[in-house]
Amino acid sequence: MTSTTSTPSPGPELLTERSIGGILVHIFALGTGIIGAGLVYFISNNEFTQTNARNALNWHASVLALTIIAILVFIPGADELTIGGEVMEWSLLPSPLDTVFALIGILLLILAILAWFLTGIFTLIATAKAIFGTAWEYPLARKFVQRYT
Repeated sequence: MTSTTSTPSPGPELLTERSIGGILVHIFALGTGIIGAGLVYFISNNEFTQTNARNALNWHASVLALTIIAILVFIPGADELTIGGEVMEWSLLPSPLDTVFALIGILLLILAILAWFLTGIFTLIATAKAIFGTAWEYPLARKFVQRYT
């Protein structure tokens, strides 16, 4: 009786196909935002790390831009300001226009809060995808940074 034993084929080496930096950049960017992701993107010379850092950088830049725009739209529409417990009436825009700005600003602020919440969820997804060797693009992220090489 002859036995056929096959030697298992070696699986992929974790660090030859992906890098620790490419995996951890998403978690690093969660705490540091565009500064951390941008720093990793520009100093890394590993393609996998750069791709993951670029994806994280694009997402965090998109969320930051949405937040800034929401605040800049909301503030002119606000017609009351509380300083030291005293309510002051003020308005930068005429009456019907300030209401429109306030409503659009509130909607944008709600979207910004949702985007900040999704940042945590997307960080977990992107980190898990990077562990398995895929550079995951965050959905709805504007591509501010393209590949420069």
